[in-house]
Amino acid sequence: MPYLYTGDMDEIKPCSIIMAVWDQLGYTRLAVRYVLENTSTPFEFVIVDNGSKPDTRAYFDALKGKADIKYIRNETNLGPIKALNQGIASARHDYICSIHNDVIIFERDWLGKIISVMESDPNIGIAGLAGRREIYKTGCVNEDTLKHNLQNEDLNEPMAEDTAGVAVVDGLCFVMRRAMLDKVKGFDETYGYMHCYDLDISLQGIEAGFKNVVVKVEAMHIGNGGMTRRTREYKDLVRDDYGLLKRNCGIFSKKWRHILPVKIAVIPK
Repeated sequence: MPYLYTGDMDEIKPCSIIMAVWDQLGYTRLAVRYVLENTSTPFEFVIVDNGSKPDTRAYFDALKGKADIKYIRNETNLGPIKALNQGIASARHDYICSIHNDVIIFERDWLGKIISVMESDPNIGIAGLAGRREIYKTGCVNEDTLKHNLQNEDLNEPMAEDTAGVAVVDGLCFVMRRAMLDKVKGFDETYGYMHCYDLDISLQGIEAGFKNVVVKVEAMHIGNGGMTRRTREYKDLVRDDYGLLKRNCGIFSKKWRHILPVKIAVIPK
């Protein structure tokens, strides 16, 4: 059955939206534009800048007064995992959203929709735009179990249901409950620059007694698989991305061997 919030929509709690950025200002501006246009839920925008060129800071400085912007500057690129932990430490609201800078939100009041689902069930720790219902003992996900409403042509069919229980959420965009974050360790920085952090936080939540869901929100991930990873600068920073992925999958599967595999066959109650 779908999760429905029966309270007053005006009572939907505010949210801290965290976006880690590293240059690629064109994608960032597009993502920010759609967040601002389609978010009616009160929110603060926590921007963690991983050493971008000056034009990125100038862009966000110009937005101050138009949005509640909190700008955190790192002089070097610490990677998205550390940046998200910085954002969480700085966030002031009970719901915290992480969104990539190449995600386009098409649906009006998407954030209120997600939070209303979470308000309907205090056991939901994470609600995302995409996720997989099954993850194997090896740490690999079953792509055939992907749930999403992304307008990307290279994915399986969008979900029909309003919400779906999943084993793990995808890192492109998801909302976390602070009560869950208070019980877990945040994003595990053992993984280094990137890869597996979204799977890890999902299982941290499950181990802490929470569950993960995907909410049907119309959106698109421009760089499905990651725009940053395609840049020359990233390839200079991370010489062997596949090697990092393989390393992190090994860390992940060993860390969570007491839980894996996980399969969610139906919406959790």
